[in-house]
Amino acid sequence: MLKEMSRSDWLEMLGIPEARIPDAVILRGTRNLRRQRDIHAERFDDVLDIGSPNGLFEDIFLARHRGLNIAYASVYGDSMASEITHLFGVLGARLVIQTGCCGGLQLGVQTGDLIIPSKAIPGEGAAQYYLRENQKPRASAELIRPAASLVRSCWPYHTGEIYTTSALLAEGRAELEAWQDAGYAAVDMETATTFAVAQYFNMARVAVLFVFDNPLFGDTLVDTDDERAARRTRGEDAMRDVVTRLLDQLDQDGIPSAPIAPTP
Repeated sequence: MLKEMSRSDWLEMLGIPEARIPDAVILRGTRNLRRQRDIHAERFDDVLDIGSPNGLFEDIFLARHRGLNIAYASVYGDSMASEITHLFGVLGARLVIQTGCCGGLQLGVQTGDLIIPSKAIPGEGAAQYYLRENQKPRASAELIRPAASLVRSCWPYHTGEIYTTSALLAEGRAELEAWQDAGYAAVDMETATTFAVAQYFNMARVAVLFVFDNPLFGDTLVDTDDERAARRTRGEDAMRDVVTRLLDQLDQDGIPSAPIAPTP
């Protein structure tokens, strides 16, 4: 059974050399799996594509960034996010960074802003299989602070709780308003899952997302489509830059080896 597969089983199946086991894993939430894979491959050195013989995994590569071994995977939704985080958790990766886009929910959370969530509330299906009783998926406090400090001087950002759903087209005004009333800053499709699986494997974890839109507050007389598109592009560029600089910092200072234990 897949749950019982060991580190050596996965290494053999995927053909991963021991020397390339990643220190850090970057997940990019996206429908454009291959396009995002290609964009990210240009940002790192010594890229090595990996995949399983039966096609279970695709659009994943190993690479190097300074002194760190890196893994990258394009994922869409909770199922893919859980599988990739589980795989590299078994292999012994120490850090996972969730990236991608989200939808803003609160007034003042604008298109293109960054979100660095402290907690992600599961509204999907995968997190429940990894969470212990009364656990909530949380980012590592040791990573929230440095990530936020990298953004603070250069781009608008927000922290707090977000909500993770697995049904994008089932989001209507009633659902969005309920999540807004609960105080969530944004909604995405992967972060709660990634945090839950990372907690299960005692991996440090953080998410850096950019706001694609804010359906409840996104339409104004001065906010044209061209302006929103430009802000999305700048927000996504800022997200990638923050992740790169965070990796630089972790390469210098070290990845947190003992994430703060999650509390109910």
